[in-house]
Amino acid sequence: SILAKRLTFTEGPVGFSGSLVPYLNLTATSTTSTTTVTIVVSGEATNPNFNFSSVPALPEDEVLAQLIFGRSMSNLSPLQIAQLAEAAAQLAGIGGSTSLLQNLRSAIGVDDLDVITDEEGGTAVSAGKYLNDRTYVTIQKGDKPGSGKAAIDLDVGRGVKLRGEATDAGEAKGGVFYEREY
Repeated sequence: SILAKRLTFTEGPVGFSGSLVPYLNLTATSTTSTTTVTIVVSGEATNPNFNFSSVPALPEDEVLAQLIFGRSMSNLSPLQIAQLAEAAAQLAGIGGSTSLLQNLRSAIGVDDLDVITDEEGGTAVSAGKYLNDRTYVTIQKGDKPGSGKAAIDLDVGRGVKLRGEATDAGEAKGGVFYEREY
């Protein structure tokens, strides 16, 4: 995933050429309302190369904007542009721990800060904080009426998590989830 945009690789051999480090040649495609973006990850797994292209053909920064936010660079907020720059730096292998977003997260005292774009082009800001090692709280507010929500996740152990959520429209829901990382 790139900035919470999940990618599905549709093709790509993984091979070995004399060492235990695999050689990648993976392709993922993502489609927005106006653009089809293709991502090719190639090279050794310890130092992969990322190549982006699109139909219609766009400059690479526009391709990333379409991929992550589903809109043109000219329609991004300053925070979204900062996130885009951070993603580009990470993909280029030059991202560091002093990024603008990390400084902003630290300044406002949250663990996660994200700008989310939905399929209709709506934007929301989400902030999350770990209250302790088992409890995580998220607050999200969008640009549309009734798009705000708050959620709390409680890890009860052995992969079982409880989640409660309430919206500013007065709706509430809860659930039990099982998660296993491997």
